[in-house]
Amino acid sequence: MVRLLVDRRDELGRARTDIISRVHHLLLELLPGGAKKFLTRGQASYLLRTAPPPDNIVAQTRHDLARELIEELTTIDAKIRAADKQLRQLVTERGSTLTELYGIGPSGAARLIGDVADIHRFRTAAHFASWNGTAPLEASSGRPAPPPALPRRQPPHQPGPAHHGRRPAPP
Repeated sequence: MVRLLVDRRDELGRARTDIISRVHHLLLELLPGGAKKFLTRGQASYLLRTAPPPDNIVAQTRHDLARELIEELTTIDAKIRAADKQLRQLVTERGSTLTELYGIGPSGAARLIGDVADIHRFRTAAHFASWNGTAPLEASSGRPAPPPALPRRQPPHQPGPAHHGRRPAPP
């Protein structure tokens, strides 16, 4: 169940990003100088209200589409807030303290809980670290191992007399 809710929250986030991108593209066409890349719903709404009035059918259509997308954004933002509240409640009910870690919100904590399931199935902390990809690598922690021994070098080949410009004596 937790995974389903986290997946739904992720889908809402992707849909929100898609809509913001589409609104941004429309505002670039409607506003002289365009709009900044990362917009909130309120900023997009303000920019649309302050945009020059549409002077042709194409500009009017862009304006209408942007307004419609901003309304969709309002709906998606409400759904995201509700999903976050539900995930926060689930994480709390499980007795998890993951959200106390810096950078872990309700969605991230619920994702971890959903993926890990029962933490007691791992024999040791090292087994869990190996499973989730956080086990330290030999090259990245502790004292580095000495480099492998190089094979013994043979003395350089001693060139014969032909290499010195002298001819060998005839037999």
